[in-house]
Amino acid sequence: MNCTACTASLEGLSGFRRYAAAFLLGALSVLALAPVGLFPVLFFTIPAFATLARFAPTRGKGFAVGWAFGAGYFIFSLYWVSAALFVDIEQWRWVLPLSLIVGPAILGLYFGFIPLLARCFRDKETPHALAFAAAWGAVEFARGHLLTGFPWNLAGETWVHVLPVLQVCSVTGIYGLTLLTVFWALIPHYRAHPTLRHIAIMSLVVAVAAGAIRLSIHPTEYAGDTRVRIVQGNIPQETKWNKDDDWRHFEKHLNLTATQTPLAPHVVIWPETAVNADLYQFPEIAKLISMKLPGQSVGLLGSLRVDGRDPNHPYFYNSLTAVDKTARVAANYDKHHLVPFGEFIPFRQHMSFKPLAMAVSGIGDFTRGPGPQTLHVPGVPGFSPLICYEVIFPGEVADRANRPHWLVNVTNDGWYGNTAGPRQHFAIARLRAIEEGLPLARAANTGISAMIDPLGRVLGSAPLGTEGYVDARLPAPLPPTPFSQAGSLAFFALLAGLWAAARHMRRATPD
Repeated sequence: MNCTACTASLEGLSGFRRYAAAFLLGALSVLALAPVGLFPVLFFTIPAFATLARFAPTRGKGFAVGWAFGAGYFIFSLYWVSAALFVDIEQWRWVLPLSLIVGPAILGLYFGFIPLLARCFRDKETPHALAFAAAWGAVEFARGHLLTGFPWNLAGETWVHVLPVLQVCSVTGIYGLTLLTVFWALIPHYRAHPTLRHIAIMSLVVAVAAGAIRLSIHPTEYAGDTRVRIVQGNIPQETKWNKDDDWRHFEKHLNLTATQTPLAPHVVIWPETAVNADLYQFPEIAKLISMKLPGQSVGLLGSLRVDGRDPNHPYFYNSLTAVDKTARVAANYDKHHLVPFGEFIPFRQHMSFKPLAMAVSGIGDFTRGPGPQTLHVPGVPGFSPLICYEVIFPGEVADRANRPHWLVNVTNDGWYGNTAGPRQHFAIARLRAIEEGLPLARAANTGISAMIDPLGRVLGSAPLGTEGYVDARLPAPLPPTPFSQAGSLAFFALLAGLWAAARHMRRATPD
């Protein structure tokens, strides 16, 4: 079936068939995401979605088309969230429909606004396509910021296996690459404007070529000889918080840390909450760790911290703690971007959810830390800690006034088993390295632990579901990227440019 016939068949859909088609297109788009990374799928699904949106007869039906697409997309791309419930399915069985269907379907409401925003351009195909791309970019930016934000599985992430294209993020950030991805996918809708079609094709070619050149002129370089050991304990989530297994889990991390190699590491990284204790309050645990640290290395350890100065109202923190060879706590970072319903219950200040909070985290709510920081520990280049999904937020991973040498991401990911979730999380982490021009060391309980250079190249990794460690030299950072200096300015410029072009073409000669 040629493009014209396909478009005509989509235009003729009505009622349930229209929404079913949109839902299926959203579900099919998931093949473009990690771990599959079949990005050409979007060059069919996005134009088809735009056609359905354009020919929806009313605003309400246009919104419903967008919502159906978004529901299909998120239900199938976020299925792995429900894997966490199977750690204790007897307790959480009632939540399964909410996490598997209702939550993703609510998230899909964002996509309902894409047809609405582009609707005033629907009388002409090309202006509508440009407005549709701009609307998509604006909606995804909103999704990444509203209600604490959830910028997961953006369209730009579908280039996970095409590293040259991912280099665009060093200029525009992931929101800019998402906008460009939709713009490129809509090339079939520019058929009445050959010049625009050529511009779209050439911009994609330029992105690939420029990215390949950037990779070729920036081989992985090293400043000094800092060696890093990234420990992956592969602790089953079912037993992670079992007090009877605490020592066995702790000993596993100690043994991996102490493994002798010809060149001892200078830094050892443990994953999120690898230490289920406050090292300020339990110096004997810090001493046990320091005795196992190779040479004069420093341990960067995922831990818990408790402020118990008020015994009636203790504050709990999800932290990263630096311990040196003398067992001294050299630095500490408290996670600031907490997971809703995972680390805190929204609206607790207005009503009591204590039973639910206790069930979710085991201790109630965690407390937010102050924000991105660059920690300086003797013998370790300055680094920015990122705990778990803090790494998914573009432009929020480093202190702009005190640029770090590297990023350190500690996470668990054990909740989600052998699903797409840990692989998507890893793909997102690589983007932060490219955006900032900084190397990133990632320690996962299980997931994918790795050393990543400033251009997103993986220099060593431990696969999902394995126990072990990764030894790697710390790459040198690149000079600050345009994105690290100007943030989303390039994205907003592209957004404004597409919207202005859509308005200009709508006033020009008919399609």
